[in-house]
Amino acid sequence: MVWLAAGAASCAHQGVNYPTTPGPCIAGPPTAEPAARGSDTLKVVTWNIKWGIEAEAAAQMLANEEALRDADIIILQEMYEDAVQLVAARLGAGYVYYAATLHPRLKRHVGNAILSRWPITGDRKLVLPHDARFIGTGRAAVIGTVTVRGNPIRVYGVHFATAIAVGDNGIRDQLRTVMRNADSTAGPVLIAGDFNSTRAGGLLLDEGYTWHTRRIGPTAAGGLALDHIFTRSISVASSRVGSIDRDYLPSDHRPVWALITIAPPVSAQ
Repeated sequence: MVWLAAGAASCAHQGVNYPTTPGPCIAGPPTAEPAARGSDTLKVVTWNIKWGIEAEAAAQMLANEEALRDADIIILQEMYEDAVQLVAARLGAGYVYYAATLHPRLKRHVGNAILSRWPITGDRKLVLPHDARFIGTGRAAVIGTVTVRGNPIRVYGVHFATAIAVGDNGIRDQLRTVMRNADSTAGPVLIAGDFNSTRAGGLLLDEGYTWHTRRIGPTAAGGLALDHIFTRSISVASSRVGSIDRDYLPSDHRPVWALITIAPPVSAQ
């Protein structure tokens, strides 16, 4: 993949969206080997790094915090290109990033990224319905297949709109768009990111997803649990989850992690 020029100028009060695929995007290969870990475990991290502003401090946490470091898959939200490349370089991770909008206030792109030291293939952007009221910014999921220890996992990095921007039903519509896309594969699926909702995850439960972070506790300002990790078609023996809470964090969201133990296959009788 190569850099694709935005080809649009910012409006004074409205976001400039990219409803066509791929739109502005960047990608790069890993520069470090994956962490040595048992073949039955998968470490996933998701983090909304507020506008990517303190990416350097966030990269330090991802590299050094025991619960976060050496993750197999990292999903980042509210990122722009330089912030993604900075974090990826610090971690030695490959990455794929798609911009959803050119933000009218920030005057730069905002989108989601998938990072991993494992190969990322088949990446693309999924445009989500419902632009935000007032400023018109759109949302998009980033999709990539991450092959961990020979096992391909289709990964969706999401950041749904707020209820103020699109309403609760709008958030559910955005999630349903991701779910319909995920229905096109029978293989393992990971959906993670900032849901901007404490309830929308019930739709995924109804479809047989495992909600690893269902009882995670507060992950964002206001004491709300907005950041979540789901899997489907992965035989889960157990999972441990948590979030990092500090007096100082380089974001208004906590980084959320899940260490998922995969059940061994059932032997044929």
